[in-house]
Amino acid sequence: MQFRVLGSPGIHDDVRGRSVRLTSPKQRVLLGALTVRLGTPVPTEELIRELWGDDAPDKAGNALQAHVSRLRQQLVEAEPSRVNTPRLVVRGPGYVLQARPEELDSVQFRLQVTRARRLLDADPHTAALLLRKALGLWRGPALDGAGGPLCAAAAARLEDERLLALEDLCEASLRLGRHHEVVRRLEELVAAHPSRPRFREQLTLALRRCGRHSEARAVDEAPRDPLPAEPVAPAHTGNVRVLRDAAGVRPGVPEPAPGERPADRTGTTESPDRPGTRLELVRLRGRLEELTLQQHALRAEMERLMALMEESTALPRRDSA
Repeated sequence: MQFRVLGSPGIHDDVRGRSVRLTSPKQRVLLGALTVRLGTPVPTEELIRELWGDDAPDKAGNALQAHVSRLRQQLVEAEPSRVNTPRLVVRGPGYVLQARPEELDSVQFRLQVTRARRLLDADPHTAALLLRKALGLWRGPALDGAGGPLCAAAAARLEDERLLALEDLCEASLRLGRHHEVVRRLEELVAAHPSRPRFREQLTLALRRCGRHSEARAVDEAPRDPLPAEPVAPAHTGNVRVLRDAAGVRPGVPEPAPGERPADRTGTTESPDRPGTRLELVRLRGRLEELTLQQHALRAEMERLMALMEESTALPRRDSA
């Protein structure tokens, strides 16, 4: 089973090779909210806010129960073997969706991107392949159609991660000498995201390498738009995002000579061992993502073990006679 958030919220049955059909837009919103807090109970009040905003019906709790019941039934129909251990259960004052982290497409995306970043310096070809594979998981805007506060914050974080992956893919292409191939794509990305300096810096470098020096100067000298505010993630999601926009080449700095290390954003030579360099930031970010995924996995395993203990306690004892 795969739970999808890199696009409209959905479920894909990997065994049968088909998507699980959700019967209403509200179910997609419900699935999105539960997936954002995978393995963690989402309070009823938050789910009502996600589904209806300020226009909740008088009996919103009953309406929510009906949507939960239908979604649970569809999950059971897709996985008959889990009829006694449903994925969607009541936990405390809310509901929790139980799944392994690797069953979420956004986790698969992050794992591929983390592997690619480790290889970006030593093997940009493999890094580019992994980044294309990761970006290929996207089917549209993250959590498309689920616009409540919980899903909106998660969607903003995921979109930023997608742009960071695109920056890394362009970086890999430039390191492979594919500036002619990537320059058009970079022009589109700079036009679509003028507040992201790394796309502009990569475009400047690509144009310069293509011999289009006057265009490179025009891009370099164009007014900069102010950076947008960072999306603030709820503290309990466990999705921490720091260390953004690690740029590869600073505008106005000459291209490195063959065998010379590229300069970092301060104009000094980049050293993998010096804290604060781009390579160190990328390593730290990758390690942070790994720890976050491990945290989710441990939490899901604890939830599973607790459920098994509760079931074993509830079993009727056999008469010793």
